[in-house]
Amino acid sequence: MTKMNILSNKVHLEEEIEAIIDGEVKKIGNGAMVIASKKYIGKKAYIIIRKSLSRRTAKV
Repeated sequence: MTKMNILSNKVHLEEEIEAIIDGEVKKIGNGAMVIASKKYIGKKAYIIIRKSLSRRTAKV
């Protein structure tokens, strides 16, 4: 069972977690993706986009 709360821009998630992947979103065609290991193919995933701490522009 998934339980997620978002209050004041803070996330609280209660769920059994298999892995946390920290990666950069990369351009692919008309969309974007985050690369993960093949062992996670077919698994459900959450993608949480963090606010940037600096004013960097995206590389395209």
